[in-house]
Amino acid sequence: MKKFTEITNKLTVYVSYLSMVSVIFIMLYMTLDVILRHVFNSPIKGGYEMTTLAMVVLIFTSWSYTQTVNGHIHVTMLIRALPRKPRFIIFAITSMFSAAVIVIATYAAFLQMLYTYEKCNCTGMLLIPHWPFILVECIALGYFALILLRDAIRAIMAIFNEELAQEIESHWA
Repeated sequence: MKKFTEITNKLTVYVSYLSMVSVIFIMLYMTLDVILRHVFNSPIKGGYEMTTLAMVVLIFTSWSYTQTVNGHIHVTMLIRALPRKPRFIIFAITSMFSAAVIVIATYAAFLQMLYTYEKCNCTGMLLIPHWPFILVECIALGYFALILLRDAIRAIMAIFNEELAQEIESHWA
């Protein structure tokens, strides 16, 4: 499990590069749009479309990284008072529930991508197809579900491993 965690952590960093590139793209694009709008009175056509499509990539590719670096909020105030075994059983159950919800969201996004592809849905001005961005959403959500499932398995393992339990608890606020 330790090797799998190391591999997924490295892969998560690479996935997060997509969100970083999206942020840089949005910043440069919007800056250029504002300069062209105010200096030359000639805004970039489709600026809103490009920004919203980049935001899809930004948001969904950042979730797995945030989970990996323990940036998501874990409300552990009540379970900290419990003994170690029930504490990690509850934490594992909530992690599995979170993973199941994200799997459902992944499936729904996949169905939406198929529908969008079939109907040839595009942006209004630049006619950029929506389905590739929904595909990125599907992949990112699926990977996020994998990270949540990994964390659930680690929580189950922490029931029997004091060192792993201390590592997981060190990230709880």
